[in-house]
Amino acid sequence: MTADLSQARVERGEVVLVERIGDLVEITARLPHLAATAAPGQFAQLRTGDSTVPLLRRPFSVAWSDGELCSFVLAEVGVGTRRLAALHPGDVLDALGPLGTGFSLPSAGPVVCVSGGVGCAPFPLLIKALAERRVADITVLNGAASASRLYPADRFQRGNAGLRVVEATDDGSIGSRGYVTDLVPASLTPAPAAVFACGPNVMLAALAPMLGSQLMNADAIVEASLEAPMGCGFGTCLGCALPRRTADAEPAWALCCTDGPVMPVRDVDWRALLDLPGADVA
Repeated sequence: MTADLSQARVERGEVVLVERIGDLVEITARLPHLAATAAPGQFAQLRTGDSTVPLLRRPFSVAWSDGELCSFVLAEVGVGTRRLAALHPGDVLDALGPLGTGFSLPSAGPVVCVSGGVGCAPFPLLIKALAERRVADITVLNGAASASRLYPADRFQRGNAGLRVVEATDDGSIGSRGYVTDLVPASLTPAPAAVFACGPNVMLAALAPMLGSQLMNADAIVEASLEAPMGCGFGTCLGCALPRRTADAEPAWALCCTDGPVMPVRDVDWRALLDLPGADVA
């Protein structure tokens, strides 16, 4: 897919808030263009001010927008995320975006969002967009390794009292003990109009067969936001290639940054995806 850069722009904005939420960090910056144009599931390539360390920007979902402000959620896993997490109000955040393909929005519910760890990032903006379309009956299944890695329920709700959040942690420190995928089967009855997922690729690969051929072949929207190492973010470097399914079963590839990061679950070759190196280099 050719990258659609018609909306993308390099924008430098002032950081207004940096919040520590357990082991997560949420950064809010004044980025008027990105706030006005980013669709749920799209991302921006970020870096700190004029720094060339690291040389390449890092990709982050637009987690929330309010007026001229945009928020991003991250965990410190490498030099890029550590530098971003060290920002303070008044510092400059450099953003290129919006980029990528976002979520398809249903016209009615029920809707199920499956969030794993930092995979929480695209859902607040998605939930906001669904509320603006008067889509009701939204459930967020929110999981993480422990309470310190779990995005708070009220950050998904942001005043939406009708939103249901069900939590799970691997160690049982909050919510149910176990994986977030353990919560999925019970959420598929009655059949939802849409299922959206974001989290580690291993979580998404475990989720795919749970959704079943019946749900994926019906009219329901079943999409996942994937992760891959993105150097450029718009299809030039080819560093984010992902294996995909084709009708004739021939090997094929998609680019996470342009064909995704949001893709229909049925279009991904999940077994081949798990054989690729991880994206945890940020």
